[in-house]
Amino acid sequence: MPLFINLKNELKNEDFIERDFSVPFESLDLPVEYSSKNKNVDVHMFIFKEKDGYLISLTIKSGVQLSCDRCLEPFDMDLQGTSNIFLSKKKLDGGELHEDDLIARYLEDEENFDISELLREEILIQTPMKALCDENCKGICPVCGSNKNENPCNCEQEQKRADSPFAKLQMLLEKKK
Repeated sequence: MPLFINLKNELKNEDFIERDFSVPFESLDLPVEYSSKNKNVDVHMFIFKEKDGYLISLTIKSGVQLSCDRCLEPFDMDLQGTSNIFLSKKKLDGGELHEDDLIARYLEDEENFDISELLREEILIQTPMKALCDENCKGICPVCGSNKNENPCNCEQEQKRADSPFAKLQMLLEKKK
């Protein structure tokens, strides 16, 4: 469900607008691995009118349920952050890119600007590439498959000893006894 705003009309007589609103999490068309116990994404938005476009300061607050990349257990992560985005009304001409062009986005239609697409992108950007339930997560044992956070095991050490070239010497010592 897109959420549109008419920037041209909203900022006709004012230099900026400020809005607080909530958007249903499911309406943002996020990938299937994203889910949330929170039903909404809370948004605080400033839009400033500039000479060649609009400057948007966007603060989002929500929770997202992810799967840990080490132990594969689901966990809740708080998403909170502020982003500043410049929406440019002028198209980029061919030629050199300037530093300002790298942080600007082209605004195709200022009368039907889709805020939900911007929110979707910000949630995806703020989600870490490697999601961890805890910085000290021990992950899954590659030998027995158990979660090392819940069931510590010595499988890896035993496997290394068994595969070691010195394992045969250990067997000789045991035979001698």
